Amino acid sequence: QQRLILELAAEALDDAGIQIEGLRGSATGVFVGAMWSDYARLTAGDASSITPHTATGQDTSLITGRVSYVYGLQGPSLTVNTACSSSLVAVHLACQSLRGGESTLALAGGVSLVLSPESTVAMSKFGAMSPDGRSKAFDARANGYVRGEGAGLVVLKPLSRALADGDRVYCVILGSATNN
Repeated sequence: QQRLILELAAEALDDAGIQIEGLRGSATGVFVGAMWSDYARLTAGDASSITPHTATGQDTSLITGRVSYVYGLQGPSLTVNTACSSSLVAVHLACQSLRGGESTLALAGGVSLVLSPESTVAMSKFGAMSPDGRSKAFDARANGYVRGEGAGLVVLKPLSRALADGDRVYCVILGSATNN
């Protein structure tokens, strides 16, 4: 998940026309939603597969720290886990950070990789998975959720600054909120 977010950070910044080298030391924040740590399960019971990088490589809380470290970013750096709303809460926190002046620029999004069956089995036994394998969010027929993989990252900055910088603006976030 760290590798994927590192790649997406480079792609998002490139798409925004921002040179990564120019961000070193800046108040750029990184906010990512992530929930499961399936990589940790891959080494379970096999102490010989643990390396010096196992602890830092499998902990979801370090996803954003890895990006900040690699690119030399000095803004807030946090990984959020609010279950299904994690990515949206990450975007909300990034917007707050920009509005509050903590960050001058923010990378925000989420990542989810399904690498082992245990978490799916656990959610099935718990009754959280949709028995028909279909997600029907906000529908009266909703009967559970369906796990999926993916990742996305956007570059955020205040609209006034984006317009002043001549940036291509894909959308404007008019409001956000937090929930779990």
